[in-house]
Amino acid sequence: MVSASDVIGRKVVIRQGGQEAGKIKDVVVDSTGRQVLGFVISGGLIGGARVAPWAALQAIGPDSVILTAADSMVKAGDAPDIKAALDKDLEVRGLKLQTTQGKDLGKIEDFRFDERTGVVEGYELAGGLFSHRSFLPTPISLELGKDLAFVAPEAESTIQSS
Repeated sequence: MVSASDVIGRKVVIRQGGQEAGKIKDVVVDSTGRQVLGFVISGGLIGGARVAPWAALQAIGPDSVILTAADSMVKAGDAPDIKAALDKDLEVRGLKLQTTQGKDLGKIEDFRFDERTGVVEGYELAGGLFSHRSFLPTPISLELGKDLAFVAPEAESTIQSS
């Protein structure tokens, strides 16, 4: 399991041809907050911001993210699911988390995902129920909004102190 904040800033390497292609600028998740769709990549030899769909990923290593081929990176418009997520401007990190009954659970500081499948395993929270960081395993239902994310009240009982 790896945290989004650990991946952001890592260099992107293209295995085919062995070239550096920039750095991970952001990790894009679907609107349910359950699956990583891909990455926003900035800078590098190709220039300009590009995205890499999850299917293009070969490995997430401790120092770099490896993509299979240079054509793995595309303009956001050529990856409709990633473009849709970017168009909604859904930024998971930094959202306040609340139950659908109006109870504050803290702020989403980060999220962890399986580096082999892209499945979001859960969310690191600050504030809320615990004065220090806590971890919310991915809830059955998560509604991502512009300023807030909502979970069912039952999700509160799954929060673990970290």
